[in-house]
Amino acid sequence: MTARLAKRAARAELVAVSDFETRGSQAPHGDLRLWLRILTIHKLVNNEVRRRLREKFGMSLSRFDLLAQLDGRPEGMRMGELSKRLMVTTGNITGLVDELVAEGLVERLPDPTNRRASLAAMTARGRKLFDAAARANETWIEEMFAGLTTAEKAAMFDMFGRQKADVAARLRPAETGAPDKGSSRAAKRGRR
Repeated sequence: MTARLAKRAARAELVAVSDFETRGSQAPHGDLRLWLRILTIHKLVNNEVRRRLREKFGMSLSRFDLLAQLDGRPEGMRMGELSKRLMVTTGNITGLVDELVAEGLVERLPDPTNRRASLAAMTARGRKLFDAAARANETWIEEMFAGLTTAEKAAMFDMFGRQKADVAARLRPAETGAPDKGSSRAAKRGRR
């Protein structure tokens, strides 16, 4: 085993021994422990991707996410649409777009349907940087899930899809005030 792999294995063992959901594995509250495990994985992966994006591309995850939304949209997108997709305020989007425009990665275009609005679109320079960062990001994510087999990843994807559908079905009645009907049926069908 190489020194790098040994170091990674030791780090993984340390995390598994010291995290809250593993320490509580003999305790009840399985749903809470599962939720904590999911949050922990998200935080570990997210923090590492943030670090690598900044180190290799001088880019924050927020900028990467905004460029990802513009990917494949040469006509551009309105700030409001970007705000909805990224689940942040339009003020945050405007600030990010302003920074990206100043760096030559994004340009503002007139909105042909609304003279008061503008669209954000990637420039050729932005496209080049984003394409490189997106390729690297996919490699990093593959690396972080390399400990699972293809079958395990497919099973997890399906299970989380069912859970997502069940949670969404449970939340819909709360949003509309309607009684909760058939949420488990939606989950069993595996809608994602």
